[in-house]
Amino acid sequence: MKNSDDLMLIPHEEGFRAWRLRGGSIAKAEHESRSRRGTAWIALPARSLVTVPFRFQGVDSGRREAMAQLELEAAGFGQETADTNNFDLWNLGEDERDQRSISFIQVSSLPADILEEGGNAKFAPSVAFHQLQPGEALIWREAGTLVLAIPHESGAPLHCQALAARVLDADAAAEIRCILASLELGGLSPDIQKLAIVSTSLQPEAVVGEEPVPPMEDILTESFTDELDIPVTLREEQIPSLPAHASRLIPAPVVKDRLDRQQRHMIMMGALAFAFVMVAALGAFAARVALRDHAVEQELARLDSLEPELATIRDAQAAWEDMRFAISPEEYPVESLHQLVGLLPEQNIRITRFEVREDGMVIDGVASSLGHGIDFREKLISHEPFKRWVWDFPQPINLNDGTATFRAEARLPDVDQDLEVTTL
Repeated sequence: MKNSDDLMLIPHEEGFRAWRLRGGSIAKAEHESRSRRGTAWIALPARSLVTVPFRFQGVDSGRREAMAQLELEAAGFGQETADTNNFDLWNLGEDERDQRSISFIQVSSLPADILEEGGNAKFAPSVAFHQLQPGEALIWREAGTLVLAIPHESGAPLHCQALAARVLDADAAAEIRCILASLELGGLSPDIQKLAIVSTSLQPEAVVGEEPVPPMEDILTESFTDELDIPVTLREEQIPSLPAHASRLIPAPVVKDRLDRQQRHMIMMGALAFAFVMVAALGAFAARVALRDHAVEQELARLDSLEPELATIRDAQAAWEDMRFAISPEEYPVESLHQLVGLLPEQNIRITRFEVREDGMVIDGVASSLGHGIDFREKLISHEPFKRWVWDFPQPINLNDGTATFRAEARLPDVDQDLEVTTL
């Protein structure tokens, strides 16, 4: 056991009493006004348990519990033993050929105020907190109920149960004899030499029949000692000790509460893990954004340093655009006019308007006849220097005097601007 302060809740005559274990040894009982938070051990009252002793001969230790469960199922405890937290089997002794065991089965729950303190506590039968002596049966009170414990030769509990009798009289003696006889019939053969009765008002080891004997009419009667036929001693209540056996007994409400807490803990851990991942992801994203911002700032600084060179390039580009019409024959207005004049016949066609724009040109004219206007239209749109233009040259309009007027508009492909450059 760990060497620390542990609080134990043990059934007593008036209910549960708290005991404080300090530094590995019991110091004293806790005052009722003291808080019971942090309870390390809770004793299960005998009336909440059913104990069944077993005797196995030559059975493998790994199959011992399964055999005990089969026997308990046959006795009608199948539902109670299905849950491992509701059933426990303690092995007694080291003899592999003649094995003695005791099983504990929970049949009723604890008071609600005790269950509230069992969130992190260990549970064990109340008999495990009492010091049993080989050959000496022990009787004590738990909340008005008399409890009988029969020890194994090793000092461990062989059998423990709450008695139906409320006082130690002839009926109680008969009940105890029946219990001892049933253990004899089961082949357990408890060697009981005397019976000790725990009382808080007596000095330890006060033997009945010897003087002085304090009055004990509320617990013990003369008929009990006469009918039992074994020596009876009165023992002062001893300080409880920690169980020698680890127990897996846990009340069902405590099991459910622990599962709920475990699920909440897992949900919280999952939420924390998700939050941690999100924070890490956001942190990585923020770091990446910061690096990108730094890279952008560096690039902007580099571009700013190139601004004088870029200004020179832009100026040269603007100058080139200004010179484009002068150095590109197909775009030079004079060249376009020269090509148009070259298409004109010596007579019958007269140009009244020639307008060159950045995105095209407009030609107005008069033909001496409609046929001459149509012939000029075909020559103009099929002339090689003008094929790159998109022409809008409708049919010439015939006038009353026999002449015809025409209007041809040309534009460069994919040019939407309509800025006039020059007019001739």
